Amino acid sequence: MSRKPVSSVTPFDFRGDFDTPAPNESQVTMTVSELAALLDDARRSTAEMLRDEQVKLQAEAMRDSAESLKAALRQIVELAELLESSALSEETRDEAVDRVRAVAAELIDGQGNLFQS
Repeated sequence: MSRKPVSSVTPFDFRGDFDTPAPNESQVTMTVSELAALLDDARRSTAEMLRDEQVKLQAEAMRDSAESLKAALRQIVELAELLESSALSEETRDEAVDRVRAVAAELIDGQGNLFQS
């Protein structure tokens, strides 16, 4: 570097190297906090929709299971009526009816287990 005294200073027309682009009407701008709030809302809405769908599927499965249980119990009642009117010995008829009642009681007592996964 040379040491030369400054004789004069000329003004410099300073312009930034980066110009701000003109705003584009189709471009969406948002702050970081707005974006975070939007993502949080989307996450929350999605979780609610999934929970609602899961509850709906479980309700349908329970309804189907209840209908199947009702059909099984109807068939057991029909079988018990048939056994009571059949030409079996009294002892055999009583044993068969007792077994049918035991099966029906097991179905009724254990119906809560049908809905567990």
